[in-house]
Amino acid sequence: MRSTITILMTGILLASSAMAENVTALRPAINDAAAKHGVDPVLMEAIIRHESANATSYSARRRNNLAGIMGRKGQRRYESKEDCVQDLAQLLAKYRSKGRVTVAQIGRVYCSSHSSWTSHVNGLMGQIRKGKFGELEQQTTAE
Repeated sequence: MRSTITILMTGILLASSAMAENVTALRPAINDAAAKHGVDPVLMEAIIRHESANATSYSARRRNNLAGIMGRKGQRRYESKEDCVQDLAQLLAKYRSKGRVTVAQIGRVYCSSHSSWTSHVNGLMGQIRKGKFGELEQQTTAE
């Protein structure tokens, strides 16, 4: 019984690690979009990880919507995950231009359950900075 539980838990941890790599692979696109729009790539990655369950949610898989970005008819559909990353960076830049710079300030307009959203995104930002999902690369600069 104990070995069955150990095998099951190992499988869950490996699957969780593989899911986390889905977002880690997007770091070049995240860094480029963040640099282009002057936003924090760690914030972007944390939002993506939270909103898409590490790029495994239905919207992430079927609509390339990694960030839960809403449109008039519900969640937006993107041609590619990179298009969604660019849209998220633009949205965060728009928030910044209106004085919304903290995670809590962003959460108030980004999400209806903003207090738990803020807590989760802040927690993910800490994990990302500590290297839980791999070492952070140097940001690219906008040309």
